[in-house]
Amino acid sequence: MMRQIHCRLRCFLIVLLLSLGVFTKPAAPQETTKTPLSEEDILALATSCKLGEIPASRVVDLIHERGVGFSVSDIFLLELETREADPAIGQALRKLRDQGKDFSPTPLKTQEAQLNSPGTNASAPSAVHSSTIPDEHTWPQFLEATRAKAMAYTDDLPNFICTQITSRSERVTPGGWRQADNFVADLTYFEKKENYKIISVANRPTTTSLESLKGSWSTGEFGSSLRMLFDPKSNASFRLEGADQSNGRETVRISYQVPRETSSSTISYNNERTIVTAYRGRCWIDPESFNVVRLEEKSINIPEGFPITRAEKTIDYDLQEIAGRKYWLPVRAEMLLVEGAVNFQAKNLIEFKRYRKFEAEVKIVE
Repeated sequence: MMRQIHCRLRCFLIVLLLSLGVFTKPAAPQETTKTPLSEEDILALATSCKLGEIPASRVVDLIHERGVGFSVSDIFLLELETREADPAIGQALRKLRDQGKDFSPTPLKTQEAQLNSPGTNASAPSAVHSSTIPDEHTWPQFLEATRAKAMAYTDDLPNFICTQITSRSERVTPGGWRQADNFVADLTYFEKKENYKIISVANRPTTTSLESLKGSWSTGEFGSSLRMLFDPKSNASFRLEGADQSNGRETVRISYQVPRETSSSTISYNNERTIVTAYRGRCWIDPESFNVVRLEEKSINIPEGFPITRAEKTIDYDLQEIAGRKYWLPVRAEMLLVEGAVNFQAKNLIEFKRYRKFEAEVKIVE
C-alpha cells in the first residue's frame, strides 16, 4: 500500500515539476514569461527535493528566476521547517523578503485569463443593484434561497486538502494580549467529513491529535455552522438589516437568534464539561449567489457556574479555486473564549490556505 501511494505521489510531482519548468527542455522559439511561484509551488518543490527528485540548488535557482507571488511570512517559513525542507530554500526566501522582493504579482493579462477561464463557476464581486436588495415583500424568498444554499453547501464541495494555521493568544485582564503558541494542520475534507492531522505545535513537529491538543481549538468552519443555523429544526429567527459591505463585497446583512432548546452549538471545558447554548449573531450574504460571505456567532445565556462565560466566533468566506473550479470556502476565522472566574481570555486567529484537490495527491486503499 505504501508503494502505491508513493508511486502516485511521485508521478504527481513529476508532472508538476514539468509544468514549473524544473527539468531541462528545448527552448521554444517564443517562450512566454513564467509566472511567479506560489506557496503551493514552493511546498511541492521542497517535497520533490526531499524525495531526491531535484537538488536544492535548482529550487533556489527557480526562486531567483521566477520570484514568488506572495509575501513570505514567518508562518510560511515555519511550515517549510516543519515539513523538513532543505534549509537553502528557506534562506533564499528570507533573502527575497529582506530585499523587499517577496511579492511579484501575476501579470494583469494572466489574471484576466484566469478570471475568465472556462472552469470558473462563480463571478467576481460586483456592485449590488438596488433590485437585488430584498424588501419586506421579497425578504421571505431571499431567506429561503439563502437557506437552500446553506443546506446544500457541504453537498456541493469536492474532496480537498488545505493547510490550517492557527495562532493562539491569551491574556489575563486588564493585561494585554501575548502570543501563546501556534499549530499547523493539514485539513482533509473527504466524503463530507473533516479530518485534522496536526503537523506542528509551537514550531515543533508533533504527532498529537486535535482532540488531545491542549488549549482552545474549534471545528465546524466547513459547513456545519451554516447547516446548524439555517436548518429549520434550529427554529432560528431572522431579521433583515439591509445593505452592507463585508470583505470588499456588497452584501445583505441579516441578524439571527437560536434558542437553546433547538440549538446544536456546544462549548466544552477541558474535555470534561460540555453544554449546549443559545446563540445569536449576524450574516453577510452575497445577493447574487446567496452564499454567506461572513458569519458572526455569540453564545448567550450561558448557565451560571460554567467556567466559560463568553464564547464568540467569526468566519470569513471567499472564492477559492480547486481543480479549475471556484467554491466559497473559509479563508479566515477567529474564536474568543473567556473564563470568567480568573478573567482569562483566549483568542485563536485561523487561516485556511492552499486549497487543492484531495484525490490528486493521496489514494486511500482499503
